[in-house]
Amino acid sequence: MNEAGKWIKLHSKILFWEWYKVPNTRDLFIHLLLKANWKEGKFQGYDIPRGSLVAGRKQLAEETGMTEQEIRTALNHLKSTNEITIKTTKKFSIITITNYELYQMNNQVDNQQVTNNQPTANQQLTTIEEYKNIDYISTTSNTHEENLFELIERAFGRTLSSSEYEIINNWQNNELTRYAIKQAELARAFNVKYIQRILENYKKENIKTVTEAEERDRRYQEKKNKKANTIYKQQREVPNWMNETLTSEPMNSAEKEEMEKILEKYKGE
Repeated sequence: MNEAGKWIKLHSKILFWEWYKVPNTRDLFIHLLLKANWKEGKFQGYDIPRGSLVAGRKQLAEETGMTEQEIRTALNHLKSTNEITIKTTKKFSIITITNYELYQMNNQVDNQQVTNNQPTANQQLTTIEEYKNIDYISTTSNTHEENLFELIERAFGRTLSSSEYEIINNWQNNELTRYAIKQAELARAFNVKYIQRILENYKKENIKTVTEAEERDRRYQEKKNKKANTIYKQQREVPNWMNETLTSEPMNSAEKEEMEKILEKYKGE
């Protein structure tokens, strides 16, 4: 539990958080909230701000019961949506919860109230109203929509690697990117680099909307079909000489004499 008041605040709006239905990511984020410093501190010469903690994948795996790979994936999820930042040193990592002050903004007031044991009605009312006004835990809307990572993992039927997360993290989360992912899925090309090439081609060709991408794909398919038909037609065409009528001319006397000599020669053998 938190060392200050032995508790943290967790708004019910977390139920609409985009990672809430991903158990490992959700559990790790709550674990980080519980472990984060409630006040500034130092560790081995490094400043550890409020809302931060010193941790490594092995340590977090032991504390949560997850594997190190599961911790890696969950951390990548949280980094991808800017829930946390990670500063790596030679010996350890400093994990900072990006909006810790927003999530736990009333802790200091409430802790002081508990310490003084003299809360006023106005103080209590202010705390409740502030708590009600805490924004949604993520920057996305309350209506859950698959982010790009979830979308690709579902399409590929597997968990993405850390290198794939780094590539996807540079993409724009828009309809054109989602269209490119769909095209890769239809082509059964379950490769992030394949999607990256599609997006690079869109950029080169100045394609900015799904409608433009669909028109491009239509033209490409027409060109592909035309080429295939040309090859098929060439394979089916009959050479001109096949249509020519073969004729034979009678041999002259000299040719007959030559032919008889040849036949006599073979008969002798």
